[in-house]
Amino acid sequence: MSMPDEFVIFPAEGKISNGPEGALVSPDCSFLVARLPEPLNKSFVQVRRWIMQLFQLNGVTHELTLQHILYVRNNPMAPPSTVLIDIIGDDSWRAFLNVAWRHVGVFRLFVKWSTKKTTSVSKAVASNGTPVADEDPAVTDESDDDSSWPTCKHDKPCTIETSWDRQDPGRRFYRCPLFVDSKQDCGFTQWLDRKFPEKAIEHMNYLTDKVDSLEQQVDNLKCELEELRRRHQKRLIGEAVVSHGDKCPCGKIPCDVACCNQDEKPRPSQIRRLANAN
Repeated sequence: MSMPDEFVIFPAEGKISNGPEGALVSPDCSFLVARLPEPLNKSFVQVRRWIMQLFQLNGVTHELTLQHILYVRNNPMAPPSTVLIDIIGDDSWRAFLNVAWRHVGVFRLFVKWSTKKTTSVSKAVASNGTPVADEDPAVTDESDDDSSWPTCKHDKPCTIETSWDRQDPGRRFYRCPLFVDSKQDCGFTQWLDRKFPEKAIEHMNYLTDKVDSLEQQVDNLKCELEELRRRHQKRLIGEAVVSHGDKCPCGKIPCDVACCNQDEKPRPSQIRRLANAN
């Protein structure tokens, strides 16, 4: 039995909800049948992109939610109840495919979207009435949305990494997911965030330098503390040797710590006492 690739998709904005008796779907909830070739080979990001294109949505202006209904039988004598489940990533996407294919035989996706809230930016006006040029805006969460998520030269969805060089500290970018292996890395990169303002870059570099300096001071203090502990241990060992009126077999007072860590042997005075006793 091969996995079907037809999806029944419900534009379910305002038409579906979780109620006390399970998932509730409005009778007038429309649907369409769409074909997604080889769904098992598609990631969650690719499926979101496909649905965004299907409904001609723009991820910059719209928020998309994918859901499916799961039938749960808590009591063998009672009819199954329905639960509305969100599909939020690759794991839940694979779980949905397995459940839908094995137990239902059809893929039913409920799709909801809403318009993202936007904030208006007011421009400063100079005394002569001309607009003052704005600095670069603050970092956006994403410059691109899932509908245009970039793929590398391997046609794989990119990962998001963060730059920490001094020109673009903290700025995120798309990168080939195989970049950890220099032999497979295709070298693809693309900025996700817009360029930070110069003042922000200066401040971030200052804080980074401050953190590096503090970390170096901590390392130095750890080294000094270890050296003090070593000297203190040597002094204690030396005092113990002198208090017994004997030299260490190494001939030093105090002796080295490494010498005293050797297997214990009778000191010369102990050997003399044993001979006299015999």
